[in-house]
Amino acid sequence: MTPPAPSGTVFSYQPDSGAWQWECGSTSPSGEIVLVFNWSEESDGLNPGGTHGYAEAAADALYAALRDPELPAAFAGVSLVDPAIHFIGHSRGAVVNSDCVERLAAAGIAVDQVTSLDPHPVDGTLDFPLDLADWGDRSPVTWTNVDFADNYWRADGGGIPWASDFDGIPIGADTDLDLGAAIEGAFDVDPLFEHTEVHAWYHGTVDLAANDDGDGTPIDDELFTDWYGRGGVPGRNATGFYFSEIRQGARPAQQPGSTPTWSTFSIYNGDFETVGSDGLGIGYAGWLYHGGEKSGVLIPWSAVDPPPDSLYYLTLFGDNDGRTIQHNRVFVDNAVTGIEFAHRVAIPSSNDRLQITLVGAIVEHTVVDIPLTTASSWETVAFPVAANERGQGFAIRLAIDGGGDGVDAIVDLDGLHFVPEPDGQLLTGVGVAFLWVLGQSRRTRSRRRTPT
Repeated sequence: MTPPAPSGTVFSYQPDSGAWQWECGSTSPSGEIVLVFNWSEESDGLNPGGTHGYAEAAADALYAALRDPELPAAFAGVSLVDPAIHFIGHSRGAVVNSDCVERLAAAGIAVDQVTSLDPHPVDGTLDFPLDLADWGDRSPVTWTNVDFADNYWRADGGGIPWASDFDGIPIGADTDLDLGAAIEGAFDVDPLFEHTEVHAWYHGTVDLAANDDGDGTPIDDELFTDWYGRGGVPGRNATGFYFSEIRQGARPAQQPGSTPTWSTFSIYNGDFETVGSDGLGIGYAGWLYHGGEKSGVLIPWSAVDPPPDSLYYLTLFGDNDGRTIQHNRVFVDNAVTGIEFAHRVAIPSSNDRLQITLVGAIVEHTVVDIPLTTASSWETVAFPVAANERGQGFAIRLAIDGGGDGVDAIVDLDGLHFVPEPDGQLLTGVGVAFLWVLGQSRRTRSRRRTPT
């Protein structure tokens, strides 16, 4: 018998290009779309400037990839912010999802469900004695645009050797279920793997017949212990994926949601204040991995004589190849009409120019192009962003261009952000988790939570 043709599609995110690459399933839009967002390179790596802020920077890139997706031609026009969207994130992936959903909330975009699996923000408070690490992760919360939030977690309290089995936390979700009594029972045969087993536990509620999670972790295998139907944990067919839009299980009552503080005009770490906890003023989160890059040697942000209300700023200085830095891809909202920043020409040059360019997958738009011929003190300027540059995702390149004659100027920059109206000195005419599941638009639930 010929098996039925697949009705869903799986895409994986490509950090270098920001594109969604087809992996398996249908080659045309039908059924569910599953997106895999893998940010393990910066999550696990020894990043320049430490790991502080990289979770939120990844969320910024994910938000851009959802708002302006680069998909295969057969999927052109498919929206990845369908109201039936379901985010699922494990460990720090739950942190990235929460930060991304906050951005969707600020843009007024509804999310059906956010599922957190043993969320583990690295914020210096968990898993003694390894809790000295503080990477600036924010604890996941439920935002006002989310119809339903569920969280499944356990914690062993740290200590030796359990500190290496990272603890999850409760987050005040609509369902906030402690799995400890189920998967950390009295006869636990693998006491250092529960953080991973939470992921496997949820997999067991998706595929009710699965014996393992497909990645080597057995499901419901503890000696004299059942993962489901004991210790306050419902049966395998009545929790977890049961609450999804696909299963249509009855959901518990909502808890109040949190109002987003992120702005659609933000450029993450455009103020250069997200630095490592080492006090060295190095903080490249937002400027590496997702289309971001930095030329030349790695240098700290500058801290000598910053503009008012600032600690650190960027210094661009020249060599024969020019000096550039490029921000990760961001989404330029339709409400954006300008880009604003503070700058100071520390050392002028007769040929050098400061250029800020929106770098797309196919085209580039230079929106700032100003001479660096005269020394100046700090001043704030704004430049227009044209209508045809809005509603798209771009990386943002800052560069000194010497017109082919080498670069001698030194310029300082700070406070880079988008604005709804150019509110500085306007110069016109100048060339600036993990998994989640997207369902089709068949949603039958239409609840909204009350802001807190």
